[in-house]
Amino acid sequence: MLEKQRTISKSAEISGVGLHTGCRSELIFKPAPEDFGIVFRRTDLSEPVDIPANIDYVDSISRGTILSNKGIKIHTVEHVLAAISGLNIDNILIELNAEEPPVMDGSSIDFVNLLKDIIVEQNKPRQYFEVKEIMVYNDEPKGIQLIVMPADKFKVTYMVDYQNPALGTQFTSLYDLEEEFIKDYAATRTFCFLTEVEQLKEAGLIKGGSLDNSVVILDRELSTEERKAVEDKLGMGKGIIPETEGVLGSVEMRFKNEPVRHKVLDLIGDLTLLGKPVKAHFLCARGGHGSHIELVKMLKKAVEKHEIINKFKRSANEDYVFDVKDIMNLLQHRFPMLLVDRLLELTPNERVVGLKNVTMNEDFFNGHFPGEPVMPGVLIIEAMGQTGGLLLMNSIENPSTKLVYFTGLDNIKFRRTVVPGDQLIMHVEITRPLSHGICKMKGIAYVDGQKCAEAEMTAMVVDNNRK
Repeated sequence: MLEKQRTISKSAEISGVGLHTGCRSELIFKPAPEDFGIVFRRTDLSEPVDIPANIDYVDSISRGTILSNKGIKIHTVEHVLAAISGLNIDNILIELNAEEPPVMDGSSIDFVNLLKDIIVEQNKPRQYFEVKEIMVYNDEPKGIQLIVMPADKFKVTYMVDYQNPALGTQFTSLYDLEEEFIKDYAATRTFCFLTEVEQLKEAGLIKGGSLDNSVVILDRELSTEERKAVEDKLGMGKGIIPETEGVLGSVEMRFKNEPVRHKVLDLIGDLTLLGKPVKAHFLCARGGHGSHIELVKMLKKAVEKHEIINKFKRSANEDYVFDVKDIMNLLQHRFPMLLVDRLLELTPNERVVGLKNVTMNEDFFNGHFPGEPVMPGVLIIEAMGQTGGLLLMNSIENPSTKLVYFTGLDNIKFRRTVVPGDQLIMHVEITRPLSHGICKMKGIAYVDGQKCAEAEMTAMVVDNNRK
């Protein structure tokens, strides 16, 4: 049975203070139509500005996820987004009259309580992205590793190890979002170490931060004089900072492993920026907003590849991306000038790998050269250009109405001859993305693992006037 998209039945309001900006803000959640997605709207401006909750609108990561559009920003959106995704809401408009949502108690529970009883189903089915292959994000210097594995639904296993006696190594697993999110994760609060608080204060952040909306953990020993100096610097009362280890203000944890559970909450919020729910098992070690966003970027490329294949692929064979019939739906070239037989790999807007089987039946061998057949170098370059053209054509609308022309070739080198029986493998990557119809690519062609040609190519996408 297909799941339906969901929105809310009526508007709901909530207000408070922003964590980093300290601004007083009001959020109004409003119903939205099918396929609308999740969109923030700044209403405090002379002309309201919409900012979709999408990875393309991520401005920066500074102790939270910041979105922007047309120079207008919204800070620290992850807890609001976690509440929406945790409740499986697909379409919602979030009006905001300041540059940061209210932090509330540092968790998502207030947003969840506001929305959970006004959710309604819509008519259109919910579209999931189902991960089909293992994906890995590594940041070795920071000890961060995020792994995405195929699964039948959304799951998370998260581990943190801060080498701090107050926390130690923490671990948690979420196996059912609908069953576990509200009771086990929505109420977990943001946390940081005392050293981080000092740094954030010096950077002009956490203006709205307090022990009422965050958990602050002592991460170093302080002398009596140092403790007093820090308390004065941060505007804290005497005795707020523990003498050796523990949580400032004697705040009790809501869960024994609340910090790592909050990491899961942040991950759910950041994954919302993909634009669609995911069926996968996320295995995370020592992650944070920065690594979460990099993972979403990786997932977006996989989503784009999936959408392209679904749009153009006709063959059921999963050993390659496109066969020659699929290629002919993208390129206008035909015999004898179609020089790509298969597309083996594709990373949208980045790189592509094509294959050309070179046989004695090629027309050009009749004259190049009689008795000594050699594939003309210019046609090897043409084959690489067509491979790159496939990368371009799948990223534009109505590719059947477009043509790709070379406008420049540079640094062309030929390393070995290509003869009948060879299989030409062409690797092409974008070196300057498509802008105003122009892009630059670099291609390298191989036979049996040996480089046979390379070139830097400038190409232009133009209208096919015959269409």
